Amino acid sequence: MTVRRSIAARWLFAVALCAAAMLEAGAARAAQAAGYDGQTRACSALERATIENTRISSAEAVPAGTTFNDPSGAPVQTTTPVCRVVATVSTQSAEQIGIEVWLPLGGWNGRLLGVGSGGFGGAIVYSALVPAVARGFVAANTDTGHRGGAQGAIGQPLSWAQNPVQLRDWGHTSIHWMTVAAKAITRAYYGQAPARSYYSGCSTGGAEAMEEAEFFPEDYDGVHAGSPGMHYSHLMESFLWGALLPAKQPAARLTPSALATLNQAVLQHCGGTDAASDGFLANPLTCHFDPARLQCKAGEDPAHCLSAAQVQQAQRLYSPVLDPRTGRALYPGFARGSESQWALIQGALVPNYAQPLLANTVFDNPDWDWTTFDFAADADRVDAVLSPNIDAMSPDLSRFRRRGGKLIMTQGWADALNAQTLPVEYFEEVANEAGGVRAAQSFYRLVMAPGMSHCGGGPGPNTVGGNLPPVHLDPERDVVSALQAWVEQGRAPESFVSTKYVNDDPASGVQFERPVCVYPDVPRYKGHGDRRFASSFACVPGPRLTSH
Repeated sequence: MTVRRSIAARWLFAVALCAAAMLEAGAARAAQAAGYDGQTRACSALERATIENTRISSAEAVPAGTTFNDPSGAPVQTTTPVCRVVATVSTQSAEQIGIEVWLPLGGWNGRLLGVGSGGFGGAIVYSALVPAVARGFVAANTDTGHRGGAQGAIGQPLSWAQNPVQLRDWGHTSIHWMTVAAKAITRAYYGQAPARSYYSGCSTGGAEAMEEAEFFPEDYDGVHAGSPGMHYSHLMESFLWGALLPAKQPAARLTPSALATLNQAVLQHCGGTDAASDGFLANPLTCHFDPARLQCKAGEDPAHCLSAAQVQQAQRLYSPVLDPRTGRALYPGFARGSESQWALIQGALVPNYAQPLLANTVFDNPDWDWTTFDFAADADRVDAVLSPNIDAMSPDLSRFRRRGGKLIMTQGWADALNAQTLPVEYFEEVANEAGGVRAAQSFYRLVMAPGMSHCGGGPGPNTVGGNLPPVHLDPERDVVSALQAWVEQGRAPESFVSTKYVNDDPASGVQFERPVCVYPDVPRYKGHGDRRFASSFACVPGPRLTSH
């Protein structure tokens, strides 16, 4: 960057900060002038507000320290006073999209932050609303159009999945209608609409993010899609694929001991002693370890090797889900180095997600025997019945790009649910559509996090792109802050600093930090300095998936 461009960038940044400060100060002065009683009355008055397609059932001032129960049952406590609006959006018969919009009683930053759900949705996620509103955003969340558990069970009827309107709301439109209503409620309360709007979600919330970018690009200026289940219908096929062989041949199941043996061999073979010590690979795209190297030989201790059936299961998990008629890949396989996270892949994901969803939509039978799934004919049925209602996979994001939208997608290389290379494959498709990597990166940055599992967790640094609120709210550590800097100051993220806490508990202290890079860059040790510090690493050009 030239000196002139650097000065101009700093001047624009200063102007933007000044404007934001003036907006926040104005909102704060208005709130202070009204007093808490005035704010309470203004909040209650929202119950009489006329919002298109929206019925407000309650609007009340909630003081700091109020406790809500999250869908998991865990208590969540507010840290700032808010106007809590509970409403239902209905744009057609049989549609009942429950939403909550939380508006800061003071110190509104002039922006909206929509936050996502997980699994099958079915409830308001208070643990996402509380930190969002504490940062000064108007925060909005939805039950995705139905009430119920975030997961199902074999034999369980899912009435929402059997209802075409509610199924499409869950998979396609509920975030859009929530956003439209939230903007109108914000305008009714503050007398002005949000100056900027952002969205952040992980897992199903990441899929919702991509629905917004593809189908409703006018809703948000900046979108964060974390560990996105964006090819959700084929993700369910991946769950079946991973569990099918152990279901039919129990000896093929990779036990915890076998997974540890396989993982250590992969780390040692592809990353050496550093990777084995860290517990993760910095760049899994360069690793092509063959699990057949670990097949037990005559007289070898089975505690330190894999049976022939276990080798077959490992090879199956590394390989893509295939249509046997054509060899077409339906969903990618799992990356080498992620083996420590494979426990769910071999079983629990089927009864909780794949069987209930497919049984209630594609097969119209809650008791459908998932082990009979035909990856040829039945895959066609999935594409015909389910995919159009819940998938967002078009690489054409031109509408989002033209309106100035910015997208940050985060994905852990040790994800326990999603195949890690799906976002990489998708980015490459977007790049082809947009005119190359640089053109795609002008509005879309893919950030691959070594050692991070699904929305956090895993053996690596895992604080970037997950569900938990970060400790440091700055553009180098927090994705939403980075989106704000990109949208409002034109500062595109080049990398992030991600933290691994001791026992994944911030109260226990920092174990180490690493840079996580914008694809196709990868982190590399500089050859000197303490490996616990991110400053000892640099992001350097790495291989692209298309080169393999």
